[in-house]
Amino acid sequence: MITLFWPYISERASRAVVEVLKTRWIGQGPRVDALEEKFQNQFTIPHAVAVNACTSAIHLSLILAGVNDGDEVVTTPMTCSATNIPILYRRAKAVFADIQETTLNIDPKSISQKITPKTKAIIAVHWGGQPCDMTEIHAVAQKRGISVIEDAAHALGAGFQGKPVGALSDFTCFSFQAVKHITSGDGGMLTTIRPEKAQKAKILRWYGMDRNFKGSFYDKHRITEIGYKYHMNDIVAAMLSAQLDEFPQLDQRRQAIAARYRKELSGVAGLSLPEEKKDRKSAYWLFTIRVEKREAFMEYLRQNEIESHLVHVRCDIFPIFGGKRQNLPVMNKIESEYVSIPLHNHLTDDDVTKVIQTIRKGW
Repeated sequence: MITLFWPYISERASRAVVEVLKTRWIGQGPRVDALEEKFQNQFTIPHAVAVNACTSAIHLSLILAGVNDGDEVVTTPMTCSATNIPILYRRAKAVFADIQETTLNIDPKSISQKITPKTKAIIAVHWGGQPCDMTEIHAVAQKRGISVIEDAAHALGAGFQGKPVGALSDFTCFSFQAVKHITSGDGGMLTTIRPEKAQKAKILRWYGMDRNFKGSFYDKHRITEIGYKYHMNDIVAAMLSAQLDEFPQLDQRRQAIAARYRKELSGVAGLSLPEEKKDRKSAYWLFTIRVEKREAFMEYLRQNEIESHLVHVRCDIFPIFGGKRQNLPVMNKIESEYVSIPLHNHLTDDDVTKVIQTIRKGW
């Protein structure tokens, strides 16, 4: 079976974990600090805060954006539940905007229609790694004086108009979950362009305590705001640091696979490729297409030992978010059409050829 996902863990990463296990530091220690600095430098991002999951990064971002009881956050239904559940942590309401038909990203025009006096933040998810229309989203946010939170779980290494994703908005959240571009089994990174927010995030990720406080031990524990156990440990940091060294090659391979899909699946009857915009770079975590007769397509691939999957279903139908399909014309239209095909760093050229040739034969 040619699988949809396959975790990539290099020999270098395995060795790094063994080395850190030999030391006295396996909790949050110097390797976490070093990883944050390395991440900042490698992706040209002002401030990075390592955490235990992208979900934790989103929750911290909502806190730092001032989202509280009764507030609203405009978000997309086209994402993992992990994007939107943190809104409920804050006892706020997820307000679902529609998506774009050609990218499956949140539509800035729909965002502007969903803004109310209660709106405190916008969450933009870069579906599959293709950056959203950030210029338009920022314009809506700035007009209303609200924060933009980017869920970049799919978008490590992506870029928008010459800038890296992670250096565009108040808050950006990355994932190192099992099947992401690079992984440590789990883990996340919160980036921000505002130094005071980075400092606050580092306090909140460790129970509300400042680990760098040099005064009285008792004064260090005078916690003034609820914090969380969201910190990263040195085992995870060592593993990620090793895999960051290999990221340029991993990214290059993903780009090459996506380029073949784009070239060789172009013009296939009953299939639409995702739009590729010239002013941005996709990270290609997913290669999501739209097909006619999706169930037949997926069964046909399965019979040919090729896995395909929706990956995520729309969030607005989850009972915790109301359980009803919202009046979102594009989301409603494409709901029965989208599907992702294999894209990961264990795919061989022969695997890619088989996927392409199988699809080209029709279903």
